[in-house]
Amino acid sequence: MANHTVILQPLRLLSGLLLLASQSLSAQPGDQPAPFPLALQPAEAEYRVVVNGIPLGLNATIRLTQEDQHYRLHFRIENRLFQHEEVATFRWHDCTARPHHYRHASAGFGLRREGEIVFDWQDREAQGSKAIYPLVDEALDALSVAMVARCNMARGDAEFSYPVAEPDGMAHYQYRSLGVENLETPAGDWDAASIERDYPERGKRSRFWAARELDYFMVRMDHQENLFVRGRIELTSFRYLAGNP
Repeated sequence: MANHTVILQPLRLLSGLLLLASQSLSAQPGDQPAPFPLALQPAEAEYRVVVNGIPLGLNATIRLTQEDQHYRLHFRIENRLFQHEEVATFRWHDCTARPHHYRHASAGFGLRREGEIVFDWQDREAQGSKAIYPLVDEALDALSVAMVARCNMARGDAEFSYPVAEPDGMAHYQYRSLGVENLETPAGDWDAASIERDYPERGKRSRFWAARELDYFMVRMDHQENLFVRGRIELTSFRYLAGNP
């Protein structure tokens, strides 16, 4: 049987970072990024998952929908032996997200992990499944952070960071731009911007690519947990949703 740690470690890192990318400041003169749309456009993207160079038969899906004033961002990765799901609901205005609820759950190989957060903005309190703590003004969750990052991409920011509420307390996500390149994926070739997340742990790296043509929707992510565990997800299909089901 496959090594469970080798499989599960990269999958846990596909948490809320699956749409991130940045517009490089090294773009050629006259090739300035277009302003990010005022409204988020519902969309669905599918990806394949590779760990240590081996396709695992895992399919990943990101789905963004809207109902009334709230958006719902749903990430799911699964095969017949393993399932991981994250769901976030939030309000959106002028490139800012106000989270309402976030949850994640993983099950497979005899293991189960889950957690959630309820955002009480009236009392400015994060009610996490592992801790209850004060909310800072611009707190995001691990999925809505990806939506706000798309605005940073469109502005061409070289670096950006966010306070992120997690089930056990506040965290800080820091990113830097790595430039623009032509990127080939199973879904086609893209003019892709790239960023990297900075971690305090030595040897841990995450890099993301997002397509300008898709308003900076993510088309690939590489993650290195350590010298021995590396994972990748690559876009296999993408479509805008004309209406919500």
